[in-house]
Amino acid sequence: MSEHEAPSGRAFWVCSAIGTAIAVFGTWGLLRNIQGPALVSWAKTVVGGLVVHDLLLAPVIVVAWVLVVRVVPRRVRPAVQGGLIVSGVLVAIAIPVVRGSGRLANNPSLLPSEHYGNRLLAVLAVVWAVTALAALRRPSRR
Repeated sequence: MSEHEAPSGRAFWVCSAIGTAIAVFGTWGLLRNIQGPALVSWAKTVVGGLVVHDLLLAPVIVVAWVLVVRVVPRRVRPAVQGGLIVSGVLVAIAIPVVRGSGRLANNPSLLPSEHYGNRLLAVLAVVWAVTALAALRRPSRR
């Protein structure tokens, strides 16, 4: 299929129907099982997530993509892109823990360490060391 060709075919429509059925089932179950403040909280979370994605995350990703394409040499670009993707996922997952969201004074076993930020930095250092090795080992195309 060329990049300008619209998706079609039996598999596309079957998967589209299954995906739509799952979304309808999930929405129906949500609306059936939560009401009042819980529903309002859920709606705020979903809308907030969409706003954060569209106003913050998507523009940052576009700017990073433009910078990578303009600054990073073509032969090491795949390694750098992989490093950025892995780093982005790690940071996104670690933000609540690093911030201490959910830490309770009456439950010291919940998020017991104050070193989550340092540990995230250590993991990111490993990611970028592996990225550098991958970039160095990548043969140039001639």
